[in-house]
Amino acid sequence: MHISQRLQRNIPRLLAGVALTSLALTACGSSSKTGTNSSGPTTSAAGNGSQIPTLHPKLFAMAPTGAKKPDDITILDGLLYVTYQNDAGKDGKPDGSMSTIAAIDPTTAKVTATYSVVGRCDGLTADPNNHRVLASANEDSNSSLFVITPGTPSPTHYTYSPNPEEMGSDGSNGGTDAISVAPDGTIYVAHSNPDPHLPAPNNTAAEYTMTLSGTTATLTPLFGINDSAPVINPSPGHPSPAPLGLSDPDSNRFVADLGGGTLIQDSQADSKLVFAGPRPGDPVRQLNLTNAAATRSQKDVTPQLDDIVEVTGPGTLYVVDQSTNNLLAIKMTGADKGKFFVSQPNPAAGDKMNTPALGTVDIKTGVVTQVGLAFGSPKGLLFIPSP
Repeated sequence: MHISQRLQRNIPRLLAGVALTSLALTACGSSSKTGTNSSGPTTSAAGNGSQIPTLHPKLFAMAPTGAKKPDDITILDGLLYVTYQNDAGKDGKPDGSMSTIAAIDPTTAKVTATYSVVGRCDGLTADPNNHRVLASANEDSNSSLFVITPGTPSPTHYTYSPNPEEMGSDGSNGGTDAISVAPDGTIYVAHSNPDPHLPAPNNTAAEYTMTLSGTTATLTPLFGINDSAPVINPSPGHPSPAPLGLSDPDSNRFVADLGGGTLIQDSQADSKLVFAGPRPGDPVRQLNLTNAAATRSQKDVTPQLDDIVEVTGPGTLYVVDQSTNNLLAIKMTGADKGKFFVSQPNPAAGDKMNTPALGTVDIKTGVVTQVGLAFGSPKGLLFIPSP
């Protein structure tokens, strides 16, 4: 059957519209509103009296041609930046694997520039003080850093010192993942896949601060994977303080309006959030995560979070859905200031069980409430306040 070129060009958009209609209907229950609706969330009451938003996501942008498996997202100078990992492995293998980072105009959803980095780009964040985007590559091993300067076609490559990959009894492990930049310019980097079989006391860094000079990214430990820290929500009969016991530092977020400035580090496989002050030696606290009673997950399954972001009021919440290669946008108009949204991705081979969903987390109780179940595998989150 012959199909016109114009129709061929529009088939992906038509299919995306159909998929998005299904997405919105699932997310909104019996609501007749489709994904093209730009209205904000409505709310319903949870059992504890809090308000659970009912979301109305809409398709914002599809992947650029040839790019797939989007992960992290950030914004610099009015442009969104999204990383697409393509087929690169967690260690950057096979050799020659590349990730694509796309700059997207939020007013038109059009790609204005693309950048290529060697390996699998896991962490992506803006450094507005220096007008650049920071991208970490390879979360398990062979890790390094790339810096994108808008207007310069090729990212600058940096080598870590010391190398986050360390030798244990089972070989070498360690890379970098999420990056956050505080308002004062301090750069924080998650030490992902830390080696669990190092010699005693086996307390390698869970988090680094980072400085750049020449082509070297110098890493300084902020706190260790087995540091002792108070438990915000200790279980009956369990000690507090207790060792952090982190095996999977993943995404992080610096929250300037929390406690005078707090870094929140997610340890995905450990179902835990760590709250740290901005300087080495500042207090560190830990929060164990549990699913709300209403979740679809089995009762003995704890939430595996990929990202966390604070919604501070009206604005737009962007959600990267890795399974569909789409970037979704949700207008937030009724969310309370200080509500934290989290993403729970679809588990990959070897990962712990997880129900893919968008949710909220109570940073006092650790309870994660799923509020959007129609995502295939939500990953990076970004909230942009309304002007």
